[in-house]
Amino acid sequence: MLNKSTTAVVVLAALGAGLTLPAEADTIDSYDLDPMVITATRTELKVKETPVAVEIIDQKKLQQTQAKTLHDALRGALGVNIFNDFQGRSNVSIRGSESRHVLILVDGKRLGGELSYNSANAWDVDRIRMEDVERVEILRGPAGALYGSDAMGGVINVITKTPDQDLYDLNYEYGWYEDGKGAGFKTNLYLQGAENNWFYKLGAGINRSRPYLVENNGKDDEANFYGKEKPISLNLGYQFANGNQLMADFGRNKEDTQKSNTSITVMGGSMGAPQLIKTSTVVNDNTRTDYALTYKGNDDKQSWQVRAYQSVLKKDYTSGTLKQMIMGGKPMPPTQEGPKHDTVERTLSVIEGHDSWDLSEQHRLTSGFEWRRDNSEGTRIKKASTPLPGLGNNVHDAYDEAHIDYVSGYLQDEYKPSDKWLLIPSLRYEWSSKFDSEVVGGMAATYNAATDTRLKFIVSQGYKTPTVNELYHYWEMFPQNPGTYGQFFEGNPDLKPEKSLHYEASLEKDWGERTTGHLGFFRSEVKDLIESYYTGHNTTDTTHPGLSGIDNIMSYRNISKATLQGAELYASHKLGKDIYLNAGYLYLDAKDKSTNDRLQDRARHQLTLGLSYQPENIYAWDACFNLVSNLDYYYNDTTKGDGMGNAVYSTKDFTIANIMTSRHLTEDLKLYLGIDNISNHQNFGPFSDGNLGRLYRLGMEYKF
Repeated sequence: MLNKSTTAVVVLAALGAGLTLPAEADTIDSYDLDPMVITATRTELKVKETPVAVEIIDQKKLQQTQAKTLHDALRGALGVNIFNDFQGRSNVSIRGSESRHVLILVDGKRLGGELSYNSANAWDVDRIRMEDVERVEILRGPAGALYGSDAMGGVINVITKTPDQDLYDLNYEYGWYEDGKGAGFKTNLYLQGAENNWFYKLGAGINRSRPYLVENNGKDDEANFYGKEKPISLNLGYQFANGNQLMADFGRNKEDTQKSNTSITVMGGSMGAPQLIKTSTVVNDNTRTDYALTYKGNDDKQSWQVRAYQSVLKKDYTSGTLKQMIMGGKPMPPTQEGPKHDTVERTLSVIEGHDSWDLSEQHRLTSGFEWRRDNSEGTRIKKASTPLPGLGNNVHDAYDEAHIDYVSGYLQDEYKPSDKWLLIPSLRYEWSSKFDSEVVGGMAATYNAATDTRLKFIVSQGYKTPTVNELYHYWEMFPQNPGTYGQFFEGNPDLKPEKSLHYEASLEKDWGERTTGHLGFFRSEVKDLIESYYTGHNTTDTTHPGLSGIDNIMSYRNISKATLQGAELYASHKLGKDIYLNAGYLYLDAKDKSTNDRLQDRARHQLTLGLSYQPENIYAWDACFNLVSNLDYYYNDTTKGDGMGNAVYSTKDFTIANIMTSRHLTEDLKLYLGIDNISNHQNFGPFSDGNLGRLYRLGMEYKF
C-alpha cells in the first residue's frame, strides 16, 4: 500500500502531466523506432537491419527518467536484471547471464573493474555517470567474435557525447528513502565547447550518501556503503583539415565509503545471561583513473580508429571489529579486533585498432586487432609458489602479483547478396599467455520477407578465460561468527576457459510507422561454466595461520554444462502525438545440466512496461513510468541456511516501479521530482535483489 506522501507525489505527477501553459518553446524530437546502432557490428546499422537483438536507451529517455548512473539507465531494459549482493554491488544480468559475462564499455573501452569473481563489473553500474552520455546500447547475446573474452552474455556500450556546440549543464538532486532513511545528494557540472578545430568536455561532481539504518536487536545496522564520491573527467580533441580527429581523455573517480553492522550473541538461555556485542566496520575506499589517446577518421568508403588506453583501479579495504561483553547488565571494557587492511590494484592496458571499408557494393569488411594486459596485485591474491611474507604467520599478510596477456585479431563481412538479405559472418583469433589460443566465430542474418516483416537468425560462439582472481584468489571473505563459519577463498590455477554456443531466431513486424514488435527464441549452451563452491574443507591455524576462527574453504571449479534458453516478446507503440509505450516479456530457463538444478539469482518470467508522456511544450509537465516484474525468482535464501556452507534456495515474486515528472521553469531551468520503487519493496540481506525501499527524488537542472 502507498502512504499519503507517496500518493501525493504520484497524483501530482499524474495531474501535472495534463497541464499545459501557453508559452513559446522549442519542440522535441519524436521517439525513433528505428535508430542507428554501432555496437552490434562496429559499423552504423539501423536497429531493424541488424540481426543482433539490441536495445538503445537514447538521450531523450535518459533525460526524461533523470538517469544519473548506468544503474538508473538500465532500469526497464528488456531481458536485463540488476540485483545487489550483500555488499550493495549492482550485478547486471542479460538473459540470465552472470554479471561477469556482461562486457561493459565506455565508447568501446574496457574498464579496470573489481578483482572479485562475482562482481568484476558490478560497481561500474553505479560508477558510470550519465551527464556526458549520448546513448546506451545493449546487445543481448554473445559477442565474442568482435569483443573477445568477457562478452559471453552480452555487451553494454555507453556512448558519450561529441561536442559540436557550447553547452553548460549544472545538476543538483536530493534523495531520501521512506521514513527519512539514507538521505543524500548528487551534484554535477558538465561543460562542453567547440571552436575552430578544437573541442572539449569537462565534467566534475560531488555525491554524498548517508547510511540506511536497519534495526537489529535494538542496534542499528547500516544496509549500504555510504560516504563521498568525487568524479572528474576531461576530454580534449582536435579535428584536422582532412576530417581526422585526435582525442585525449582523462578521468578519475574517488570513493570514500564505509559500512557497519552489529551482532548480539546471548551466552546462555537464562535471563540476564552474558551477551557478546560485536560491531564490525568496513572502510572501502576506491580510486579509478583512466587515460586514453585516440586517432580516427572516416570518409564515404572507410572508417578507422587506433587507440591506446589504460584503466587503473586502486582499492583500500579496511575491516575491524569492536567486541564488548555485557555481564549482569553491565558493559565490560570493549576490545578491538583488527583492523585488517587489504589493498588491490588492477591495471588494464590496451592498444587496439579497427578499420571498416567498402570492398564492393555488396561487401563491407571490418577488421581489427587488440593487445591487452590485465595485471593485478595486492593482498587478495597469492600463487602457490609464493610464500607468505616475513615468518609466514598470518594469511592476512599475503601479497602477490599476476597478469594475463591477450593478443587478438578479428574479421567481419557485411554481405548483401540482394535487397532482401544481409549476411554477417565473423571470426576472431585470440592468444592468451595463460591458456590455449581460441578461435571463435559466428554467422548472423537478416531476411526482409516484406517491407514491414523481418526474419533474423544467429549462430555464434562465446568464451571467457578465468581471471587472475579465480586463478589465485587468497582472502578471507568474512571471519567466523557465533553460529556460522567464516569463508576463506582460494583460487584454482587449473581452471579451464568457459565456452558457449548460441542459437537465436526472431521475427519482427511493423504496423505502419507507429508500432513495431519482436518475437524471439534463444538458447545458449555453456561448457565448463565456472562457479564458486564450498570444498568441504575448513581452515585450521596450522594451514591458515593468523585466522581468529574457523572458515569454510571456498574455491572455483568448472561445471560440465549449463543452458540458458527462453523466449522474448516486446513491442513499441506510439499511442498518440505525445504518448509512447514499450512492453516486453522474457521467459528464461537457466539450469546446471550436471545436476539439473536452476541457476540462482534469475527469474523464470520477467515483465517490463514503459510509458512516456512527452508534450511538445517544455513548460508543460512531462511524465514517464517504468515497471519490471520478476516472477519465480530463484535465490539463495540465507534465512533458511544453516550457516555452515549448506545453502537453501527459495523463489519469490517482486515488482519494482518508478515514476518521474519534470517541467521547465524557464527555458534554461528544469525542475523534476519522482519516486523509485513505488511499492516500497525491501530486500537487502545477503544475495538479495538489493532494494532498500521507496526513494524520493527532487532535483533541478540548469542548462545554458
